[in-house]
Amino acid sequence: MALLRNSLALLALAAAGAAQADNISLRIGFSEGRAGAEFKPLHAEVGKFAVTPNVRNGAEGDQWVVVAKDAQGRVLHEVSVNNGLRRHVETFNPRSGAIDLSTTVQQREGSFEVSLPFDKATASVEVLPKQGGTAGAKSAVAAAGPLARFERSALEQAAASAKTTRSAALAATPAATATTILNNGSAATHMDYVFIGDGYTAAEMDKWRADAQKVINGFLADPLFNANRASMNIHRVDVASNQSGVDEIDKGIYRDTAMDAEFGCYNIERLLCVNDTKATNIAASVLAPDARDVIVVIANSTRYGGSGGAVATLSMHEQSIEVALHEIGHTAFALADEYEYGTCNTSSEPSEVNVSLNGTRSVKWGNLISGSTAVPTGLGVYPNGTVGTFVGAQYCGSGKYRPTENSRMRTLGYPWHAVNEGAVQKVFAKYTGSGSVTQTGTLANGGSAIAPSASPGWVQAGAGTFSLKLSGPSGADFDLYLYKWSGSAWTKVAASEGNTSSESISYNGTAGYYYAQVKSYSGSGNYSLTYAFPKP
Repeated sequence: MALLRNSLALLALAAAGAAQADNISLRIGFSEGRAGAEFKPLHAEVGKFAVTPNVRNGAEGDQWVVVAKDAQGRVLHEVSVNNGLRRHVETFNPRSGAIDLSTTVQQREGSFEVSLPFDKATASVEVLPKQGGTAGAKSAVAAAGPLARFERSALEQAAASAKTTRSAALAATPAATATTILNNGSAATHMDYVFIGDGYTAAEMDKWRADAQKVINGFLADPLFNANRASMNIHRVDVASNQSGVDEIDKGIYRDTAMDAEFGCYNIERLLCVNDTKATNIAASVLAPDARDVIVVIANSTRYGGSGGAVATLSMHEQSIEVALHEIGHTAFALADEYEYGTCNTSSEPSEVNVSLNGTRSVKWGNLISGSTAVPTGLGVYPNGTVGTFVGAQYCGSGKYRPTENSRMRTLGYPWHAVNEGAVQKVFAKYTGSGSVTQTGTLANGGSAIAPSASPGWVQAGAGTFSLKLSGPSGADFDLYLYKWSGSAWTKVAASEGNTSSESISYNGTAGYYYAQVKSYSGSGNYSLTYAFPKP
């Protein structure tokens, strides 16, 4: 713990000087080379926009980790991104909503965007492989050598070059305009969704605007998005294609469109793909880096289909919005599939919050399982939505468990349910810096845990009231602490040390960097910590 705290102290010290400094938005291209993945910066932009929160924590081989480092090699910020060379694709039955196909395909090239600190402390940006095991990304960063390294001088040159070539780049990108449909405040403190139409000609812009509003209304009608709508901004981007419709490769139909939307990519009938780089370029031409967190392309077609990935897609088929909601569960919220179809791997505990190798009450969502619910939990015994441990998840018919019998991450059209809803709210909280966050876990006798558990392990907060509430098992004695970075060390600023596992803190603090600690004085078991820190 001391080593971790020292590491975090160095990170906070570096970040403290960067609180008002510029950040850098990087669009990084990747391709399949002879010796593995190759990377190059496609675009760099420096400005006072927010950094990308680190919301994903996936498996070895499925992700890369992008880090900003100082001259001593210390990590200032890190973001996990999907390994675009290994793209997971899936298609669903439009009538039943059940999975039809789930597989991984090889993609030869693509791009992704991240925003990182770029104050004077930033010396380089690296792309690293994600390491195996369940350790946090910080351990992965420490253990891995870089796949690519971009020195500060090269990044500065790329940013300067981007300024001088911006007019040429805009000329090569179809003209677009952006309209904000839902505005809840600064892009820096909200999760921004961007809807772009492909295959709509200039004469069809009225149709596009009507279609976009229909899709946006469908998203906001989903109970989970509606409950979190105050944490979102929604933008519509209008861009005209030269021809109406999209490619349908299996039918020999080809259209000249702004983002190359096509059905039948990878020879999969219901898979709808676009050129992710073109979609990102169009969004970037009219929206700031922190105002395009999730990009969704809507195809001008009533054929059923869609896909996830760096850019989500859907068509105007009446059931396609269900596909998009499921895919955004992956893209935006790092949720795992809860169905059995696919290639099963039980070699290590999944990092996603909604699947596990553990079928007992000590599973990661165990605090939500009622004492009257049997584990493992039988099918058809309890009302759907009851939290338990149901066998069959993440492409495995046995050996992995999901929290409910049927959710949207298993079959389209079903509710998200409690575990997935909690994960989504945590992601929104990373963007907004507000609202309460609930973290669950298990403590051994004498053990401890920090909150937030996700990298970097601390939160930048504003002045105001810090509220924390801890609950744990009966018979145990858990304590609760709040720490603040003083400028040279972490200092304990509040504590709750009663004789039970139920503790609470209400602390009136100044702006700065904070983390909480849960510690077992005696006893063991599951805990739940709900905390709310003021926005910076």
